Amino acid sequence: MGTHSISKDSATYLPNADDRRQLIDIKEALSGRLSEEAQKTVDQQFDELSSQDDFPVATLKVAGAPARPLTPELADVLLKVADQLSRGKAVFVAPYDTQLTTQDAADFLGISRPTLVKLLERGKIPFKKVGRHRRVLLADLQEYAESRHQDNLRTFVDIAADENPKATIDNPLVS
Repeated sequence: MGTHSISKDSATYLPNADDRRQLIDIKEALSGRLSEEAQKTVDQQFDELSSQDDFPVATLKVAGAPARPLTPELADVLLKVADQLSRGKAVFVAPYDTQLTTQDAADFLGISRPTLVKLLERGKIPFKKVGRHRRVLLADLQEYAESRHQDNLRTFVDIAADENPKATIDNPLVS
């Protein structure tokens, strides 16, 4: 599962194809939608995994269902969600292709709605019009936030490259 960070407190987890299949298997097993035969196959796979010396410790147990292995990535996501909830913070979970209103998009980026609308109209962030309302894909917002973050990092690197460290040695304002 890949990680695409926007800030130090937030990240987007994008599963690769193998992880997606495993997550779907876990979801189906936990929701009880598997046929009896498929359930036996999942149980056999779990038994094979659990008999290995390096068996992953992370499992998910729901009442009335056998324990299921979690991918290390999914276990990590669940731990991060639990950590944020334990700190009293809200956790936003949405599919990557979620469409947001301009207010939700502005809140996501931490900017005002008029500022977001200016960015949309300048073509900085793609959007669609639904009637007279604008809708922004979560994926496009994350891409914009990441590009802004990278631009800021490049700016800091450029500033640091231009600075002469010896010029500040005798500066009384720098200790």
